[in-house]
Amino acid sequence: MAPYQAGKLNAVVKDVLDVEGLPTTCGSRLVASGALPAMRDAVAVARLRATGVFIRGKANLVEFAFGVHGVNPWFGTPSNPCSPDLIPGGSSSGSAVAVALGEAEVGVGTDTGGSIRIPAACCGVLGLKPTYGLIDETGCAALAPSLDTVGVLARTIADLERGFVGIGGVLEGPTPTWIAQVHCGVPSFDAVVSDVLAAIDMSVRTIPVLELGHLWEDGNTVLLWEAYRQLRPYLSQAHRLDPRGLARLRGAAHVSEADYRQVCQRREEQRERWFRGLGMGEGVVALPTLARPVPSRWPLDVSGVNQLTLPFNYLGFPALTLPIHIGADGLQGRGSAGSVPFALQLVAVDHRESQLFGVARRIYERFHGVE
Repeated sequence: MAPYQAGKLNAVVKDVLDVEGLPTTCGSRLVASGALPAMRDAVAVARLRATGVFIRGKANLVEFAFGVHGVNPWFGTPSNPCSPDLIPGGSSSGSAVAVALGEAEVGVGTDTGGSIRIPAACCGVLGLKPTYGLIDETGCAALAPSLDTVGVLARTIADLERGFVGIGGVLEGPTPTWIAQVHCGVPSFDAVVSDVLAAIDMSVRTIPVLELGHLWEDGNTVLLWEAYRQLRPYLSQAHRLDPRGLARLRGAAHVSEADYRQVCQRREEQRERWFRGLGMGEGVVALPTLARPVPSRWPLDVSGVNQLTLPFNYLGFPALTLPIHIGADGLQGRGSAGSVPFALQLVAVDHRESQLFGVARRIYERFHGVE
């Protein structure tokens, strides 16, 4: 990795996106064995570089970006700066850790089922999954093409905005007029979200939306069916793959095309219901990013980690995660002594990233101070 450039915005790029002069390995020793240096940057990387951002190099990830744990047996697992006993989250583990450690202001990643928001939540930084299709994915290795989204991570709202605009995002649009809470079913987590919303000056509403569990199930069907079609050529050399990813890939082979087609047909109906529920774009939803505490690395159990993130890949909506810390005296800013990290997720409808940033800035300033 190139030396840090003081006075510039530094960025690291998840190793599924091409960076000119460097091989793209997708975190796989099998791919790395035959990978050649890229001839040009991925479009998102080129756009970011054109804004004056310094690209330090590539960041590690889960093999093929196919997992939320952040573990990579071939190139090493980035250590979670909050605690080495916790997973860094995945699949954009290296991008999140580099940002959390101050090795870069911006991390470029991809999010297929939570792969930006989950590591951001695990490592105590911010992460944004933009609207599906908004950011050009040319030069990025696919996993599940109807879910894959290029996005960014950062330590501050300002740097997250700069990164988002740098990769091709747009920040303009109406100001949200209200916010709604979607309960995740974990009383302690739902209580934190309620406390956060009570502390900011916004109208809070209740909206009728589809139960998130159904959206997760449908999204998981899409993810597994599409990922299997992308990755099955590697099964001919299964002995060279990460056993965790291999087991998941073999399981994905049992998802039927009929089931896949059915959930794809349901997707537009579900999107429309969320559009109506959010006043066709007037409101923003708030909920936890994770439905459970950050998992331990030993033993490794990541069941349910993406239950609250994957639904919004399936719907295609933009989603932003930011850290809130809970101490003995209640909600606190980042880094408070004895605080426990908690990640809040904000969701809006298509092309309302400006609304997410508007609400996130209110919350960030309330609990972290003005940048």
